[in-house]
Amino acid sequence: MVDSPEENVLEKVLYWTRRGNEYFLKEEYHEALFSYDRALELDENTSKIWDNRGVVLSSLGWHTQAIESFEIALELEADNSRAWSNMGVSLAATLRFEEALNCFNRALELDPEDDEVWNNKGSALFSMARYPEALENFKKALHINPDNPQALAGKGSALRFLGRYKEAAEVLEKFIARAPPELAHMKEEAWAMLLEIRLIMERED
Repeated sequence: MVDSPEENVLEKVLYWTRRGNEYFLKEEYHEALFSYDRALELDENTSKIWDNRGVVLSSLGWHTQAIESFEIALELEADNSRAWSNMGVSLAATLRFEEALNCFNRALELDPEDDEVWNNKGSALFSMARYPEALENFKKALHINPDNPQALAGKGSALRFLGRYKEAAEVLEKFIARAPPELAHMKEEAWAMLLEIRLIMERED
C-alpha cells in the first residue's frame, strides 16, 4: 500500500521536528533552528513547532524574533500555556516586564501547577525590585516542586533584598548544595551573595 502525500508530509514534519528537539537538547541551537524551519516549511500551522522555534531563538539571545514566533504559536493555539510562559521570558529579557507578567499570568490561568511559570514570574518581579511579590511567587514554585533550583536561588535572593539575612543565608546554602552543574553561574552568584550576607551579619552582631 502506497502512503498518501499527506502521510509523507507528516512523516517529514515529524522527522525535522525530532531533529530539532535532539539538536536543542545538545545545545546545538543553529542546527535546531534550521530543523524547525524545515518542519515549518512543510507545516506552518502547528503551534508547538513555532513555540519550539521561539525557545531556540531565545536561547540564541534573539528575543525579538523569538517573540514573533511565540505570537504565531499563540495565534494558532491561544491555550498553549508553554508558549505564553516562553514569550514572557523573552519579553522580560528585553525589559518589557509588565507585558511579561501578563504572559505569565495567562500561562498560570491555563496551568496553575506549573512551577517553572511561578519561578519565571518571580524572576520578573525580582527584576522590577518588587521583592515581596517575587518571594511569594518563588514560594509557590517551591510548594509545587521543592526541587526547583532556580526558585530556591530566587527565594534566597529575594530574602536578602528584604533584609531577612539569616533566612536568605539558609536558603542560599541549600541552593549551593543542590545546584546542578548546568547552573554553575548561578552557584557562583549565590556564593558571592552568601559571603556578602555573612559580612553584613558579622557587622550587625
